[in-house]
Amino acid sequence: MSSTPSKIMIDEYDAKLGYHRSVLPLDIRLGITTTSSPSSSSSLEQPLLLRWGLLATGKVAHDFAQALKFLPHHTITAVGSRTIERAEWFARRHDIPTAHGTYEELTSDPNVDIVYIASLHPDHKDHAVMALNSGKHVLVEKPMTMRAEDAQLLYDLGMEKQLFVGEGMWTRFFPAVEWTRSRIGGGCNDDDDDDEGEAVVEPKIGNVRVIQADFSIDGEDVGPYPTDSLYAKELGGGSAWTMLPYVVGAFSLPFGSREPDRITANGIIPDDDYDVGDVAIGMTMTFTIDDNESHQQQQSASRANNIDSRPPPRNKAIASGVVGYLAESSEVTMYAGKRGRIIVNAPAHCPTSATLIRKPVGSRGNGATSSDSGGDSSSSNPTTMHVEFPLPLPSKAILDSGGVQLPNSMGFVYEAEAVRRLISAKYYTFPQWTPEESVGSIRTIEQMLNQINQ
Repeated sequence: MSSTPSKIMIDEYDAKLGYHRSVLPLDIRLGITTTSSPSSSSSLEQPLLLRWGLLATGKVAHDFAQALKFLPHHTITAVGSRTIERAEWFARRHDIPTAHGTYEELTSDPNVDIVYIASLHPDHKDHAVMALNSGKHVLVEKPMTMRAEDAQLLYDLGMEKQLFVGEGMWTRFFPAVEWTRSRIGGGCNDDDDDDEGEAVVEPKIGNVRVIQADFSIDGEDVGPYPTDSLYAKELGGGSAWTMLPYVVGAFSLPFGSREPDRITANGIIPDDDYDVGDVAIGMTMTFTIDDNESHQQQQSASRANNIDSRPPPRNKAIASGVVGYLAESSEVTMYAGKRGRIIVNAPAHCPTSATLIRKPVGSRGNGATSSDSGGDSSSSNPTTMHVEFPLPLPSKAILDSGGVQLPNSMGFVYEAEAVRRLISAKYYTFPQWTPEESVGSIRTIEQMLNQINQ
């Protein structure tokens, strides 16, 4: 199957990204960083060819390699594994010119610009340090590390050496998630602006008050208990490090680097003789949002009633979710604001569609009073907008080498191209998944595990 139609879809989507610029500091595919950043025209005239080295040869590395084949200006020059036999097998499968039997050889390869680290979770820090000390940019699969202080060390080392360091939270780069972010009014930093007249063109839901997210699978569909890396603690197993980063990342989307005010977590850790991680976690978190509109309304009401001013009653948000290996869940994420809600449709960690449901104009929560609709809040219907962003279609070369093994893995193209654009513009971290969010998410997971293990 030809990949040409999918390339056209990406180009068309690029051309429509203007409305994101007020929401995101960087449009990853247009290469626009800030108004004072280097012009994207030079990078488009002489595009950077990014030479990848793949560290590890598992399912995720396979799918990442397949996605890179789709993209121009990306090439895989080397692969490294713990054995030369495994590296050579992977290299033959993906037509990679150089195979290394050690990770040290891979990170020292002069024909590699950036190392994609897809090894076991506990090894991420050491492998990333090795690559950075060899002068390579790094993209580390999530979780970047299993301790927040180790993740911070990697970001600090990258800045010291002027090398790109990013955590592979690929969800943030899917067009459906970028679109969702653009429809959230204000996040934690801005007011809920009066958007009268934009309900049809660019409807928004206002500041997010409620988030619900889930990501649970039937672990027996993936690997045997308790030896599979899904479970084994020494291999980084447990849903806290496999599934939970996606839900924590979904929670932080409206709030950026602002960490939760309070975290409550419960989990299930098998009480058998095996050294395994958790198999399920349920959680709630609360956030403080900067909602000046509600604050001003509350102050006005307080003055009118001659009472002391007090904090706004609606300056809090709550998020709840569940992850685990007990059974397959719906895997959707819902963001609710006072003007409506957005559903990031399944699979929410790599989505291709989203649905926005806008409350009726006459609803009190939509900035109107009962008099606007004669006291009847049901006088108009909700506004529903459904958007779809089809994935790139795999080329014949991709299909002939085994296709992809995990859901929607062609979506790796968004993250990979973001990395290339950033390196070309001499930016060394992701703005869509900042170091603060990355480190903060790991710190949040650590807090939950501390509660569960008490």
